[in-house]
Amino acid sequence: MRKLLPALMFLTMSCAAANAGSFSAPEISASRTTAPMSLIQYSGNSNTITNDRPQRPQRYVCVVPPAQSDNRNRPYVCRANPGRVGETCRCSNVVGSGRLDLDD
Repeated sequence: MRKLLPALMFLTMSCAAANAGSFSAPEISASRTTAPMSLIQYSGNSNTITNDRPQRPQRYVCVVPPAQSDNRNRPYVCRANPGRVGETCRCSNVVGSGRLDLDD
């Protein structure tokens, strides 16, 4: 077993080295009409990003700055009904009013 494993590894590496040139530019011959498959030519099941998806609807949020008495730096944000961006809005369970904004 100890002699078989290195022999198989050597055989695998030598076959890989011998076939390394097969991914180069194809040779043109009269009897052969199609080029051999290479990694560059493969266009199988690739996950490409397309713009075929429908556009996401705009989402509005209400951004309420925290009160000075709150021990918090980040604003409160909640979902809101569509309206004019910048107009006042309210979040439930939050003290104060905020401004309507679009969610990114």
